[in-house]
Amino acid sequence: MSGPKVRTIELDPRWLRWALILAQVLALMAYLLGAGFLLYTNGGSLFLFSVAAPALTVIATLILAGVAIYRYLRRNSLFAFALFEPGDIIVVQGDDGDFAYFIQKGEVEVVRRDPEGETVVATLGTGQHFGELALIENSPHEATVRAKTRVRLAMLGRRKFRHMLRFVSPSQEDIMSAFDQKAARQAGKRAKAAAPATER
Repeated sequence: MSGPKVRTIELDPRWLRWALILAQVLALMAYLLGAGFLLYTNGGSLFLFSVAAPALTVIATLILAGVAIYRYLRRNSLFAFALFEPGDIIVVQGDDGDFAYFIQKGEVEVVRRDPEGETVVATLGTGQHFGELALIENSPHEATVRAKTRVRLAMLGRRKFRHMLRFVSPSQEDIMSAFDQKAARQAGKRAKAAAPATER
């Protein structure tokens, strides 16, 4: 089975490169206007230098600041964001966990595969999460998760997730409580499903 198709939500690095080149060209144009003013001082060069050069310099500075802020925010962001289309596999049963996923928009299906086939165990929607158990227990994923609709996910990497758990103890208790509740619900569903089979 092929890996998931992840479309991360971020600017294309080519756009950033072109923005930096544009900023350099604008700064060079401002410099050339200044040189033209010094070499050929007249009314036209004075007007161009006094109006166009500051505008070019401000635009170049704004572009540089925008790229720097974007890179800083991306580097220091807790989450990575991704889009998945319906049917895309997000997590594969048996694979090692790399992320905890938080659903921002859309729905996913949790599918458990066994020799008899696959069973949809749950459908998760906006505000729910998955994949955290594999990170906490350092174990493979117990189920496959695929996009049911177009899904936007916030993904928290293994290192950041463990760091957060180590230093924010209430979140660990909350997450463990959520696991307990999830396990109790699953046990209840299994008991209900097994009860009619044993009565026969």
